[in-house]
Amino acid sequence: MIENGRVRLDGVELTVRTNESVLDACLRSAIEVPFSCRAGSCHTCLLRCTQGVVPKEAQRGLPLALRRLGYLLACQCRPTKPLTLTRPNQADMVTSCVLLTSAGAGETFRFIQFETTRLLTCQPGQHLVLVTDAAPAPLIEVTATRPEINTVDALMHCPSGGTFPAWLDAPEAFGHAFEVRGPVDGGGGDGMAGKADVPVESEPPAADPGLWTELGSGAIVRAVLEDFYRQVYEDQVLAPFFQKVTMDRSIDKQYSFLKQLMTGERVYFGDRPRNAHHWMVISNELFDYRQAIMVRTLEKHGLNAPQIARWTRLELHYRRDIVKSAAWPRQVNGVDQPLDGYATETLSAGALCDHCGAVIDAGTAVQYHVRLGHISCMHCASRGPQMIASGDSPCDAIA
Repeated sequence: MIENGRVRLDGVELTVRTNESVLDACLRSAIEVPFSCRAGSCHTCLLRCTQGVVPKEAQRGLPLALRRLGYLLACQCRPTKPLTLTRPNQADMVTSCVLLTSAGAGETFRFIQFETTRLLTCQPGQHLVLVTDAAPAPLIEVTATRPEINTVDALMHCPSGGTFPAWLDAPEAFGHAFEVRGPVDGGGGDGMAGKADVPVESEPPAADPGLWTELGSGAIVRAVLEDFYRQVYEDQVLAPFFQKVTMDRSIDKQYSFLKQLMTGERVYFGDRPRNAHHWMVISNELFDYRQAIMVRTLEKHGLNAPQIARWTRLELHYRRDIVKSAAWPRQVNGVDQPLDGYATETLSAGALCDHCGAVIDAGTAVQYHVRLGHISCMHCASRGPQMIASGDSPCDAIA
């Protein structure tokens, strides 16, 4: 294999092969790096470069504040020179916000309420820092959160020797866009936000059998889905979430799911939305991006405004089961299943390494990624294994 570059992460040096990303090299070597879309859309695989030159394409789409700190997307980073990388610091994370209300005229703090463009996993008592060129920057103390609508109540504290931003008291302050870093300290103790609470799984919405009938008893539904998924599989933002799933399979599953939602008949036997999307990090913006394509497709196929609203109601019902800032465990009979990581298995039949293509004989121990099911021969797994106890076989892991 031809070497493309070397990176050091967690004190381990990795060889990045030609046409491999840093994420690929980590997966091959059993080094855990969170990921979701693998195409640069979700920003889950963030790492920070502390030494070396970051390729420009590895920072595409990242906020300027993160680029300045050396952050990169592991799935897009194909280094040609050595890099030293570290794990992300939650205190560095930047979130775009929109001001809803501002109250108070004191010199030391203001009451504010704002909406975030992504799910911000902070807790009351934790602190955020306003991203501004002014120094010192105002500190924002979280007092309440409403994750279901992405809003935060907080106190903005004026730092000693500093001032509040002028826009805070302007007549047109409502809707002002700003950015925050963090959480940086407070309730989390070490500056890291606690694990986001997973909301109670949504019950099915009320059926709408009349809509199914109006849409040709499913004929128009099928046509819409065929058109929609053709667009999705050609879309550089959405297509990465459908790797190793054929278009026909996606159409058939969604057709059965929608038929069950509309008619109330028990015809869908796949995973519920929570489990089907458990590993996908999907922001509100990404969810809305998908919905916009669907609405345009519905209009194209002649649905009127009330019909589009009725169709959309069924899909939006599961928004809270899909939108999240970090992957959730898959639940089977109420028990959380492994979300990521590696397991070891002795093959009962021969196989091929998913990374180098080498033949692996029966009876050989291999490592595999519990979500992807990718097998690594021990040569490719150049680092000592990071394994979890599991009785599953590689085939079980990808079922």
